[in-house]
Amino acid sequence: MGIAPSLQRYLNAHPVPFTLVEHCYAEGSYNTIKAAAIPAKNLVKAVLFRDEDFNYTLALVPGCNKVLRYTMNQIFDRYMELADEEECSRLFPDCLNGAIPPIGQAYGINVIWDDELLDSETLWLQAGDHRHLLQLKTAAFVELMKNALHEPISSNKPYHPPPKLLSQPYFGLGLY
Repeated sequence: MGIAPSLQRYLNAHPVPFTLVEHCYAEGSYNTIKAAAIPAKNLVKAVLFRDEDFNYTLALVPGCNKVLRYTMNQIFDRYMELADEEECSRLFPDCLNGAIPPIGQAYGINVIWDDELLDSETLWLQAGDHRHLLQLKTAAFVELMKNALHEPISSNKPYHPPPKLLSQPYFGLGLY
């Protein structure tokens, strides 16, 4: 597929220099980072939220970060929750599930992006499928986002190894 048609139309109307990069099929930001061999902080991950009135906002954060929903709630003074896959499919009909481009403006969706994205010289963005990324300079990304809100809305995800299972039952303090 390459670039999703809605995204292509938006880029044609708002031209910025970019390169279309192909990589092995990969789903999820972690796998995309590995398949494309790019730094985790340079992938712009798009996470779709909705408020209680079903107003949608696309939060853009570095690929290694998680969105701070509490912070989003404070910024918008609304209760924000993750949109489900059905909503994503409806709002991004020309994209594969899980490959939402971070240019929400191409789909009429409000965008907020994390200031931490400014720390990278080059960024990679999903193009609408699981095999292609747009590579662009951060200045070009900022140009595309010039009317979007930006705030510190994420934090780096610490790795939490799975808990070790006890070889013997633990009865502890008798609290069950």
